[in-house]
Amino acid sequence: MLAEISRDFSMGQWELTAMLRLIVAAVLGGLIGLEREQHGRSAGLRTHLLVALGAATAMVVSLHFGVIYGLKGATTSIRVDPARVAYGVMGGIGCLGAGTIIQSGLGVRGLTTAACLWCTAAIGLAAGFGMFVVAFLATVIVLFALVVLDYIDRKLPARITRKVVIRIPGTSIEQIHQYEQMLQQKGVKVILAGYSSDYQKNCSTITLRMSARIERLRQVLDEFHKSAPEIIDIEVV
Repeated sequence: MLAEISRDFSMGQWELTAMLRLIVAAVLGGLIGLEREQHGRSAGLRTHLLVALGAATAMVVSLHFGVIYGLKGATTSIRVDPARVAYGVMGGIGCLGAGTIIQSGLGVRGLTTAACLWCTAAIGLAAGFGMFVVAFLATVIVLFALVVLDYIDRKLPARITRKVVIRIPGTSIEQIHQYEQMLQQKGVKVILAGYSSDYQKNCSTITLRMSARIERLRQVLDEFHKSAPEIIDIEVV
């Protein structure tokens, strides 16, 4: 293995080899970033390009160190393991990916972009190691997931999760099970249910976290309210 790397980085050729690897990494990372840029994400073209380029540079430098000090054998006490660079890059990229994840209401945004950054770093490492076929194939798969699968996902019936607060008269907990059954019969999935009572005002608050199809949620809640006229009001948070 070391001999093969040594041939690739022989004096007079390794600079060109390294430049080619960096260019390939930058182009592939830029392709992924361009797709994110078109969707208005915070980590776009420049971020993904720099992540791939940085990962490839780290790998190229690590390989060159490995060749130089590996060829010296026992004459030096320095030992370089190029694989450690991959561990460090993939672990460190998590900090950058975490910065793209944003809590928005009950949902979370930025998970796809964070995953893209992680994959882009891996593609940069592959390009930096000279595994061009693997790097290109990984890029194609990432773009397939971002473009084609996103299109398919938009065509499928989408579901959203919302917190619904129901206020009813009385302080009986029995109605919470009745309401759950009524909603489930209408195609709503109740994920979590909470209950609190105000004995002074003689009323109760039922909090339901439910999942339903986007276009059906409001209609289902209207039908549910009509079928349970004792409800004081329903609020979608």
